[in-house]
Amino acid sequence: MIALRAGRKLPVRSNPVRMLCSAAPWRATGYLASYLLAGPALFAVAALALVLGLVFMQLTVTVALTVGSAWVIRCLAQVERGRAVLVDEPVPYAYQEATQPGLVGQLKARCGDPVTFRDIACLVLMFPFLLLLDLLALVVWLVPLAGVSLPLWFWAVNSRQADGSSANGVWIGGPDDGDPGFRIDGWPAALIVAAVCLALVLYASYLVVAAARLHLTVAHTLLRPPPDPLARAKRILTEPGPLALVSTSPPPGLTLSEGHSS
Repeated sequence: MIALRAGRKLPVRSNPVRMLCSAAPWRATGYLASYLLAGPALFAVAALALVLGLVFMQLTVTVALTVGSAWVIRCLAQVERGRAVLVDEPVPYAYQEATQPGLVGQLKARCGDPVTFRDIACLVLMFPFLLLLDLLALVVWLVPLAGVSLPLWFWAVNSRQADGSSANGVWIGGPDDGDPGFRIDGWPAALIVAAVCLALVLYASYLVVAAARLHLTVAHTLLRPPPDPLARAKRILTEPGPLALVSTSPPPGLTLSEGHSS
């Protein structure tokens, strides 16, 4: 089971009241809501750049356009990496450098880089899942949150009655949908609904934070540099070994001249 990434700005508190009053659920709301705006745009541009890049790749004279398509995808991935600053540190990145001069070298470096394929997976393939995740989490969180404020505005809503007339109050369900419902047209009913919604909001704050952490985990898994299989060996080579602790200087009180017989 993959553990969710604990965002630096998304601490989870055991007390529901303290959790609701902390900045974590509100930062998570901003992170998820910003994806509802930026996600479709990133998906559309990335999908278009991917299709054009595949088409241009078949034509030798359009190598520059293929390289440009890969560059566009990288820029879009940088936007998604930067969004993580709302709840955590920006997602790190590392792309392959071109080892050959000219457009052919750029083409091999950008289109053959595994990080580019991970960018495409995050921007295009994971878009429906992430959009649905963020949308459901925001609905479960924001609908009860609006219900908490119901006593402040229910009297200003003009709703239609079953007989076609209109009156002040809010219908939940009701005659317009053809389903059974109830009408909130007085302070007692509004306060009862607000109290129920407040109880739901206390625990919905955990859900919206968990959704933001899941989204952040997906972004880190796909957009950060892949692990280096030789990282452990490189670390061992750079660290001082056990022989480095052995001093090569003569023992205290013994000079070099004393080490030779006269």
